[in-house]
Amino acid sequence: MQKHIDEHILLRYYTDSLSADQKQEVEQWLQESEENRKLARDVQYIYMATDTLNTIKEVNSAEALEQVKKRFRKPNKTNYLVWFQKVAAILILPLLLSTIYFVTKKEPVEYIEIKTNPGMVAALNLPDGSKVWLNSGSYLKHPQKFTGDTRTVELDGEAYFSVQKDKSKRFIVNTPFDLKAEVLGTEFNIEAYKESNQVTTSLISGSVKLSFRNKKNEEESFIMKPDDEVAYNIKTKGIKTNASYLPTQIAWKDGLVVFRNTSFEEALKILDKRFNTQFIVKNDLLYENSFTGTFSGQHLMLILEHFRLSSGIQYKFIDPEINPDKNKVSEKTIVELY
Repeated sequence: MQKHIDEHILLRYYTDSLSADQKQEVEQWLQESEENRKLARDVQYIYMATDTLNTIKEVNSAEALEQVKKRFRKPNKTNYLVWFQKVAAILILPLLLSTIYFVTKKEPVEYIEIKTNPGMVAALNLPDGSKVWLNSGSYLKHPQKFTGDTRTVELDGEAYFSVQKDKSKRFIVNTPFDLKAEVLGTEFNIEAYKESNQVTTSLISGSVKLSFRNKKNEEESFIMKPDDEVAYNIKTKGIKTNASYLPTQIAWKDGLVVFRNTSFEEALKILDKRFNTQFIVKNDLLYENSFTGTFSGQHLMLILEHFRLSSGIQYKFIDPEINPDKNKVSEKTIVELY
């Protein structure tokens, strides 16, 4: 009996696509040791894990938060923290909602925060009827009601906006950096993760005005046209424009993984964001590969199978690492490629 069975064989075992002889061989291998059974359980867990992007979570953030509030009595100043902790505990999965109150001379302003967990996407409706798709590991803050002559939201991460047209109220997206996007009614994608070194904006329809600080620390603006893609470099404070965006860049909002002659390195970045996965590359020659294909609602292992069959790339899921500082298991799936 062989000492090791490849993960792709175990995957076929759990999808009931092995011959009777192969199935018997796997079952004998499972009986040999607890280590074998643990590996098999890990493979089964990954295969059976809910694909959060396959069923995109759609919420009306204001209504969702209001439903939670009804479960608790109205908080006063002394019990607000306890109430907030209860709300956070209820909404930690599949996404986090919270409120912040800012008291002005006129009236309290209530803000709603939405945060997606790694590996998931949320679709939500804003108070004005605009729709937002929030990508993995992203954060959005907006007022419960838009007042005045602007509709302003704050984004840390990536989001696709379909903005309701209202000439009397500009729609503004603030990012963690010296750049903001301003529109009246349009569809666009903006990627502005705080840990990144650039902000990338892709315009699908309508018009977007980007305002940013240039290298002289002066206010500058750029008017985007449909199909434009603009990247703002955080360090140099300069912009780079491309003639057209690639549909692969907004496929995430529809739960798709799309490769179009995509480099190996870029493919791993897409899969990391999509599946919250850390890849350990054991062979630098793998970086010479590129991939083309569209995957809809498929699990990570099936995409890795595509890599194996098309390019001979082998993969292995390894035990999550324990962080010695926090004494907890890594939240990311870890995969070795060789």
